Amino acid sequence: MTSGRPRAARLPSWLTAPRTWIMAVTAGSLTVAFVVSAVWWSRSAGTSRFEPAVQILGLLGGITGIVAERWAAGRERRAEALQAIGEELHDNRKTLASPPFAIGTAQPARRQVYPRMSLSAVNAALSSAVLSPRRDEALAGLLHDWRNEAEIFNHQLSLAEILAFTNGSDDVLRDLYQGLHSADGPLERMQEHLAGLLASPPLAAATLRARDPGDAAGPR
Repeated sequence: MTSGRPRAARLPSWLTAPRTWIMAVTAGSLTVAFVVSAVWWSRSAGTSRFEPAVQILGLLGGITGIVAERWAAGRERRAEALQAIGEELHDNRKTLASPPFAIGTAQPARRQVYPRMSLSAVNAALSSAVLSPRRDEALAGLLHDWRNEAEIFNHQLSLAEILAFTNGSDDVLRDLYQGLHSADGPLERMQEHLAGLLASPPLAAATLRARDPGDAAGPR
């Protein structure tokens, strides 16, 4: 038999998280220290007024330093993640431009193992929440779409390899080749996804910054 008493409403997860309480206690302590120093400064006279003034400046400097350090660290992690994603996407583009994916590649006469799309940098960026929720919202959506397409593409390659190695007919190789290189096929869709991602402003800017040091060190 259930009790007639209403259940207590559960608090939001962000409110009960340890990080929230640590931030609240830290902010409260700094606020109290700032108020005490301000009152001390207003009631002091002579050279003793410099002591609370110095303490207030120290508190302001400490708060500013913490906020600035976290902001700079976040920007550095984001820049490193974007550079890693850009390099990984460029490697995937090279993979799609190499045999057996390259356009004009002759139909394979033997069974083979296809190279796969790399997803480690994209998975790390999406799982670590290093991208800004507001600034990189569009990019995060593109990366999710790319990851889904790449996982499906890799799975299709695995199925194609199993079918090719378990079936002795050469017709299977021809059908797999035509399906892979057909118009609006999986290979064309992957290339379109890669082109759209690499042309997005965050990744295009990260790629440009990554190439600047090499260009500057080159011959003039």
